[in-house]
Amino acid sequence: MMRRMTFESMPDEILLDIFDYISGYDLIYSFYNLNRRFNSIIHGIHLYLNLSSVQQKTFLYTCHYILPNFASQIHSIKLSNKQTIDGIDYYLEQSKCFQQEQVKNLVLIEPTIEQFIKLISFFPFIETLVIKTTDYLVLPIEYFAKSLRICRMPNCQIDLSTLNLTENQIYSIEELHIKMSDITHLFTLLYTMFYLKRLTCHISENSTSINSILQSQKSLSLLTYLKLNVCSLPFKSIENLLDLCPNLISFTYTYTTGIETSYDNDHVDYERWNELFEKKLLHLKTFNLHVSLNIDQQRDLIFLTKKFQDLKFFQMNHIRIIYEITSYKHILCTIPLIKSHLTNYLNQSSLVNIPNAYSRIRHFDLVLNETILNQQQHTIRCPLVHSFYLGLYENIAPIEQQSRLLLNQSISFVYLKHFELYGTCIANGFVAQLLSKMTNLYSLTLPLTHLVSCQLNDTIRQNMKRIKKLQLALTESLSIDCINNIILTSFPNLNSMSFAIDNKSHSFEQILLTMIGKDENDKNYLKCLMFLELFALDQDWNQDLLKSLEKYIRFKNNYRFLYIWL
Repeated sequence: MMRRMTFESMPDEILLDIFDYISGYDLIYSFYNLNRRFNSIIHGIHLYLNLSSVQQKTFLYTCHYILPNFASQIHSIKLSNKQTIDGIDYYLEQSKCFQQEQVKNLVLIEPTIEQFIKLISFFPFIETLVIKTTDYLVLPIEYFAKSLRICRMPNCQIDLSTLNLTENQIYSIEELHIKMSDITHLFTLLYTMFYLKRLTCHISENSTSINSILQSQKSLSLLTYLKLNVCSLPFKSIENLLDLCPNLISFTYTYTTGIETSYDNDHVDYERWNELFEKKLLHLKTFNLHVSLNIDQQRDLIFLTKKFQDLKFFQMNHIRIIYEITSYKHILCTIPLIKSHLTNYLNQSSLVNIPNAYSRIRHFDLVLNETILNQQQHTIRCPLVHSFYLGLYENIAPIEQQSRLLLNQSISFVYLKHFELYGTCIANGFVAQLLSKMTNLYSLTLPLTHLVSCQLNDTIRQNMKRIKKLQLALTESLSIDCINNIILTSFPNLNSMSFAIDNKSHSFEQILLTMIGKDENDKNYLKCLMFLELFALDQDWNQDLLKSLEKYIRFKNNYRFLYIWL
């Protein structure tokens, strides 16, 4: 007779694999102190704490129980000021700011410079630092640990004012993603990074004082990946930089015209590029180019494209280059080439032979109109799209015409995770057709009226249960009836929601308490909800009303917008 296997009878190796898929909070909250065996297993693993999108009770449990009792096991921490309102300050306050020498990975979302300086001192041995911000931050280099290996902060600049090159300071950074205001600063920074292997950098200005730095600049012999996005720089500066990268394997270069246009034609000088390929970039295998220039009537894009295409490097590596003329720009760029179409490309160089270049597209914006519908068979095939924005502002009837492009083979809804629908000409029943196809949707954005009028069936209800983020157009007020009859029943697993409200017609307090289960009927509510974004249609938010709700929420308001962390 076969012995029946239970969860506890599984070997430790399988339990460890299972625990890899569980967050540090859920793992400790659910399994710790069940028995000695589980305690022993949990004490032997690394914990990854993601506090960027959690409920307040989870945040506090982590700070008050997990941090002090499992400090030696915490390997990674993620903090945010976005969905967790002022979450970085809250973390500093609740965690008592003790040294966390064991933490190797730190991710910060929307930090301030003050928070970064205060927080970084408690992580002296981090190896990976990631900063995601929409603000432009300038971070002093003295706060970067010598143990740092990976540094990704695409919208941040490093302040080098305290750097002393005569002291031969060397950082161990192997991967760097930053923004620089001056290419001279980039050369200065690279002087301290002998171990760099991957560099991604946006450079916005040029300086004339490069020569003194170049004379003593060390070769970056380990650098194999380089991605540059530059604006109005002389091509000579790029050549100087490539002199330091003798072992490049992958190079992506984007140039955009700025105020200074005298450098433009140098960046499409095929002879200088050819010299780079033949004399400096001897190990290069992957090359991507995108040059955007102001229109010059003397520039022959057809001739330039042909000359680039005839370069030996382009021929040997099967690189395809095309040009485009917009109303105010000349563009030269390489395009992806699918291996399955390589034979066609070699036989006849033509864009017609690579229709599946669209198959790599993951985000797709489409404003649907009659022209696109009539040309559907000639245009788009994006089967692997994960994020889709659809606008319907032109009256297209009947519904069969609206849905023909979308419900055939252009989009594979199986892979779709994020869908946004806007417009004033959305036909009745169109939303229902779309929602019935979206079996793995994570976030949904659409007008409130079309959600209310949508005829729900069992298939749609099942698909809507998977949605975690809901955003309703900020033009119509949400009502308590909509909360009770649609939101609570159709979206039980929401963790984030955005909507508008008219406080004169509907009670914000009643809506909030109903959503979080603090009203008279506390059985049916959004148990996973952690973040709300609200827009007041009538007036700014009443501060007295918000203060009366402080025992349930942390909040921040900005005129008519209100952000709530539950």
